[in-house]
Amino acid sequence: MSSLLTGRRGKKRATSPSALPAHPQPAVEEAAASPSGNPWQLGGSVPAGADATPPPADTPPPQVVEWSQGPALASKAWTALLVLALATGPVALVWTALRPDAAPVAAGTGRADQTAAAAATERAVELTETWLRADRDDQALVTSLTEASIGTLPATGLTIRDSSVAAVTAGDPGPSGTTWMVTVGVDVAEPAPGTAVPAGDNGAGEAGSSDAGENSAEGSEDSEPVLVWVRRYFQVPVTVQQPADEDEPLAVAALALPAPVPGPSAADAPDLDYPRTIPITSEAGESVAAFLGALVAGEGEITRYLRPGTAIQPVTPPPYTAVTVTSIGGSHEISDDPSDGDGTHALVTAELTRPDGEKTTAQYVLTLVARDGRWEVSGLDQAVRTETPVAGSGESGTE
Repeated sequence: MSSLLTGRRGKKRATSPSALPAHPQPAVEEAAASPSGNPWQLGGSVPAGADATPPPADTPPPQVVEWSQGPALASKAWTALLVLALATGPVALVWTALRPDAAPVAAGTGRADQTAAAAATERAVELTETWLRADRDDQALVTSLTEASIGTLPATGLTIRDSSVAAVTAGDPGPSGTTWMVTVGVDVAEPAPGTAVPAGDNGAGEAGSSDAGENSAEGSEDSEPVLVWVRRYFQVPVTVQQPADEDEPLAVAALALPAPVPGPSAADAPDLDYPRTIPITSEAGESVAAFLGALVAGEGEITRYLRPGTAIQPVTPPPYTAVTVTSIGGSHEISDDPSDGDGTHALVTAELTRPDGEKTTAQYVLTLVARDGRWEVSGLDQAVRTETPVAGSGESGTE
């Protein structure tokens, strides 16, 4: 066997360079010709002190001694694996029979719930708007949107605007689907208090006032009550059924007519935490005014007032023609000669001028950071600071 191996090695030495692998071990001759070598090649450079001289051509090849115990060891390994497989087979069968069934995984549950909620809210808003606008001639239209009995409709429908969803609550899933309770908020045009004419009032009041009553009645025929917008809330139960085939649309049904309910109650708002007063004529105040002017009025390049790395795009086209800052509250004390890295959160009150010359007041929450002796905007804050911690309100507490 030794002669066979040495004979094969002799054949490999004779192989041409084009037949060698792409990244061979550097030949001894190459190492001698280029002592520095290439660190990205397999083998690298020749170590210092190593003999780079190739061996003589007549040097006999190294002797290879055959190891006769290899086949015996392989046979023993296969025998051990066979015994192990026979021993663990019954155990695996018992585990397969006794282990509990895997619970099914509901794929896309979150997405399905979102789709069902969207379908329920869409039907609730549609029914509420139709029901409020409907008159006696719209019986069939309202019937097409709900399974409930329509009952009585008014002679004249209401004028509404700005419908939105105030709350959505999911019930427990059932065989017929999941029932969602949707609360819809709508602005309704209603007579202002004290302006509506009482029904059946013919102007005949107390004795001696018949003339005044007639004049009042005549005036009421020519005038209409003053209408004001009032926010009203209506609750609608809607059931949503998931189709057996994913390609089919959801089945939606409003189970009852809209029911007027109270709106959300007013919360006790905490005080804002911007105790420091920043003069609008200070360096920081002037930077804030210039930034807002570039942001909403198209005055100058906005990047001049931003901290490096801050990306805020101006509103385009500009909705206002001018910005006037009226007050700035800060979370920290600042100066006109700040050190690099000094900063404060700022509540900015500004007067915005529309293209028609009318003005309105807005407020911004910003973060200001000093760099090279000037104040720069490092971001529009996504949360407002409050003295009492409120979930989602961000950092709070005066420092």
